This record gives sequence, C-alpha cells and structure tokens, in this order.
Amino acid sequence: MNAVNPVLPAEESTAAILSLLGSGVVWGLIWLPLKYFAAFGLTGHGIGLTAFAIVAIVSLPLIWRERSKWRPEFGLLILIGLFFGISNMAFTTALMTGSVVRAMLLFYLLPVWGAIGGAIFLRERIGPRRLAAISLSIGGVFIIVGGVEALREPLSAADLYALSAGFFYTAAVIANRKARIIPILSRTLISFVGCTLVAVCWLAVSMPVMPDLSLHAWGLLVLFAFVWLLGGSLLTTYGVTRIQASRAAVLQVTELLVAVLSAVWLGSESFSLTDGLGAVLIVTATLIEAVSQPQA
Repeated sequence: MNAVNPVLPAEESTAAILSLLGSGVVWGLIWLPLKYFAAFGLTGHGIGLTAFAIVAIVSLPLIWRERSKWRPEFGLLILIGLFFGISNMAFTTALMTGSVVRAMLLFYLLPVWGAIGGAIFLRERIGPRRLAAISLSIGGVFIIVGGVEALREPLSAADLYALSAGFFYTAAVIANRKARIIPILSRTLISFVGCTLVAVCWLAVSMPVMPDLSLHAWGLLVLFAFVWLLGGSLLTTYGVTRIQASRAAVLQVTELLVAVLSAVWLGSESFSLTDGLGAVLIVTATLIEAVSQPQA
C-alpha cells in the first residue's frame, strides 16, 4: 500500500477513479497470493527479502536519477521509506499468519492515528467530526477484538502486527504530507526500498526459514512483485494524484470491503454479527475522516 501527496489537475478523470477502484481490488485481494506463498513456507520476513527486494533493486536507479529534486528533503524521503517499509512488513505478516478479516479491520484504525499524528506533527485541530471518527474507530476495534473479554488476555501477534501496520502507515502518510518537493515516482518506489532495508535489518534479530523454492515458485514471486505489488502501487499513485484527497480516501475503502468479502467467500473465514457491527463503525469512522477538512 502506498500514499502520496495529491497534485490535482483541474478535472478528475474517469481513468483516475477506475484506477483507485482497481487498486482497491488489488490490495483487497493481496491476501490470496500471500496465503499461497505462506503454504510454501514463506513468512512476511521472507516476502520482504524476496518480492519487495526484487522491486527495490529495479527502483534504486530510478530514485537515484531524481536525487537533485529530493536531496533537500532527503530526511523525509528516508522516513517515508522506513515507515512504509515497517508497515508493509507488519501488514504482510498479519495477513499471512492471522485472520484476513481481523487484520484488515484492525489496520483500519487509521482515523485515530491520523488525527493524533496530524495534531502533533502538522498542528491540525481535532474538531467534533474527527473526535466522532476517533470514537467510532476505537469502538469498532474494541468490539472486533472481543470487547471486555479482550482485556483479560493479550492480543495475538497477528493482531499486534495489523495494528502496528496501520500506525506506521499513518506515520508514512504524515511524512509524505510534510514533504513538498520529492517527486511522486520516488515517493512511490521508496516504500519497496524501505521494506527491503527493514527486512535486512531484521536479520540481526531473527533469521527466517527460507524454503527451497522451485523455479516455478520463484517465477510466481517475480510476477507477484511486479504485477501485484508494483502494479497496485502505480494504480494507487495515478488515482490519488488526480482526485481530491477526500474523495480518494472514500474510494480506497474499497480495499477493506473487497478484503473482508473475499476472505469470507473465498477463504471461508467467519464474519459474526459483532464483526459486522465493528466493521460498520470503522467504515463510518473512515468516511467521516475522509470528508473532514483538517484545520490548523
């Protein structure tokens, strides 16, 4: 997943809207190839060292070519890459090891992180609408993790990965918003470099068990890297740079809906009434946050 600062033309195009809807489908269904690779024995760490690294190698020359443009904001570029890298690693691990429905819903605690981060780092005022979004989002997550019962035992590792993925995704978006002159291509591709760096650094703490992959499996990894990961990122970038930010955020909720519905229909995951109530609260919070105009 990715996010960039919008640079809007005078009119929104149908192609941009379709691009964002398409990216929502791509990211919403990403759990399918990830679960497939997990069956081979790959972990989220392993995906970072393979699929993300493949795109990162191709991305580095393109990012370097734009160095004269992003050099004054080099620090922000690094933060964008690292925050997106941690988010992608955590989100990938959550989807590969836990429930897709829970991972997606917990990841979408974004209104809370966005409001808090915006207030601290961008000096945005938290008005009544954003307070409502925060309350609804927290309420939805509280219901999904089990309500009062969840307080009696710690969250699962997959739950914590999903929550941290949303936190660092928001941090990357804030860094993106503070950046003014970094080209869009560098903003998009740096996430792959960041994810690879995080995966490499994580080797100092944990060595993933890398299965003996066949040539066929490696071919699928390459296709996943360039068609799914890079393709989804480019679709998102094209859409959000040509559509108003609030409208883009609403359209990107497609990702959540596609993931939950597909996991229930194709992945045979359960979706209880309490999950449904939590999902309604989170989606409502996301939509409120999307249409709210941050105030300094």
